[in-house]
Amino acid sequence: MVTSIENILPRSLSHYTTLGGLKGIIESGSLWASNASFLNDKAELLHALKAAKTAISMLSSKKALKTWAPMLRQVFEELSDGQKSNTYVACFCRDDDNLSQWRGYSGDVQGVSVTFDRAILARRFEKDEAKLYRVTYARISTASKLRDALAGELADIAELDEILGESDEERRYQDLLSRVSALLPKFKHLGFRDEREWRFVVQRKQKGDELSFRVSGNKMVPYIMIGMGANPLPIKSIRVGPGTDQQLTARSLEEFLKAKGYGIKVQLSEVPFRR
Repeated sequence: MVTSIENILPRSLSHYTTLGGLKGIIESGSLWASNASFLNDKAELLHALKAAKTAISMLSSKKALKTWAPMLRQVFEELSDGQKSNTYVACFCRDDDNLSQWRGYSGDVQGVSVTFDRAILARRFEKDEAKLYRVTYARISTASKLRDALAGELADIAELDEILGESDEERRYQDLLSRVSALLPKFKHLGFRDEREWRFVVQRKQKGDELSFRVSGNKMVPYIMIGMGANPLPIKSIRVGPGTDQQLTARSLEEFLKAKGYGIKVQLSEVPFRR
């Protein structure tokens, strides 16, 4: 099979956020990974759940599916109703000046993209057990694409009997919930393919003191801080998104970055996008 360039790990990854978000990243020396059950909107979550269900049905034996059907159904129902999973996600893009990302992440406030050295950032995230995945953009009906994209990642779900074994029902349920929720960040609808998104995913139960909450629309979104360290973050560049006075924003950012020990020149978006 010919290797697609999309399957090659990018040298750089860009994180889209607001000015306030950038301030928090620089001052804390970390990034926020949000709970996968609260990713953006309900439609994205439901699409991811349906894609996960399709993938599991293709890669599991008929016997396993029949045995675990009631528990699987309960897992999907709870996640679709906002059941908090043990999966946390930090989102990135291959491009630092992407129209879809500006529309999706800046909203009505000034946005910026922060570009990192992918390899150094991945090493920094190792202590958080964060793994990098490329988002699969597909329609639910595109079964072959889901199968091809996830066959390797879902090898450990292919035989549910072997995974869940003879443990008690509660442990089996929690194990299954964890494995299904780990699939949520890996799918988005084909209509979002221009985002070219990659995601660092942390898959483990968090202690109470690790969790923080941020307001997003009508939700209180749980998140954790990842990549915390004394050294500066491996930021390669910062770009100011579309706005009313990009030059002034850039100058203010350069002053802020200089005060925090980052000698980074700030660039301006070239996308002709207006709110």
